[in-house]
Amino acid sequence: MMNNSTKALLIALSLSGCSKPSPRQTSAPPAPPAVAPVSPSAPIAPTGRVVSVAPPATATRPTIDPKSNEAAQELIHSFARLIDAGRFDDAYMLLGPNAPPRADFDRQFAGLSHTRATPGTAGDQEGAAGSIYVSVPLTISGEQGGKHIERSAVAVLRRVNDVPGSTEAQRHWHIERIDWK
Repeated sequence: MMNNSTKALLIALSLSGCSKPSPRQTSAPPAPPAVAPVSPSAPIAPTGRVVSVAPPATATRPTIDPKSNEAAQELIHSFARLIDAGRFDDAYMLLGPNAPPRADFDRQFAGLSHTRATPGTAGDQEGAAGSIYVSVPLTISGEQGGKHIERSAVAVLRRVNDVPGSTEAQRHWHIERIDWK
């Protein structure tokens, strides 16, 4: 047998689920931002433009130290995802100021279909004259004229140390060059 206070509590709880929504609840949800937020580890093109290659916003990832090999590795994986998706304009934006002319870059992928880029593991970081370099093996494969083609390369990534006068974009990894074998 329930006492009166227990009955009153049960009635109040059941009625709380039946109440009318407030005007705030019935309005449309706020519009999403025009530009999706970019993680601190998102690649920054040498031009300062952020290249969005991050996974969907629903994925949560730990923050990566932008000076680490892991950040360099993430950049080359981003480059590979862009190549796989046929987004050569965005992939080219990840190359640094010493990148080959765009026509030379495009020539490496000309005539290939079903293009796939497979990065290896970043090597050890090496310092030289205020910059840090790391090399990452890269395999580009695809089909050309009905044949499977596979090319090897080494992507050389560079970032500037925290030296006076360096910009934020310079202190992030970028692909300095791709040495094709």
